[in-house]
Amino acid sequence: MQSMIRRCSYAVAALCVLAVGPATAHHGGDVEWQDAAVGPITGTATKFAFQFPHVFFEMNVEDNGATSLWTITTRWTPTILRDHGWGRESIKAGDKVTVTYLPHIDKPRIGQMQTIEINGKSLPLSF
Repeated sequence: MQSMIRRCSYAVAALCVLAVGPATAHHGGDVEWQDAAVGPITGTATKFAFQFPHVFFEMNVEDNGATSLWTITTRWTPTILRDHGWGRESIKAGDKVTVTYLPHIDKPRIGQMQTIEINGKSLPLSF
């Protein structure tokens, strides 16, 4: 009987170890944001990905005559955003987007959105 209990314990431990893999793969451990929000920055949307695991968009931002591509992600899944009025058409290519964001610690043109306006209208994020 003890042998059977021991085998079951090993099996449960193995399953727990296997379950940790997908969780660490999702967040990877390499995405870190600075503590304080910066901005706002304004650009022109080029792509909107209303997809799992996190919604994100890309936009061209002009600075001193040069244009650079920025990627802004959200903390939320499409399911959560949909429950608060977002949808696949919330941001369209060509929209004027203004955001404040938490900058990525290593990549200067990647951020996690804190506030957002599309063509001068705020999208809900107070949840």
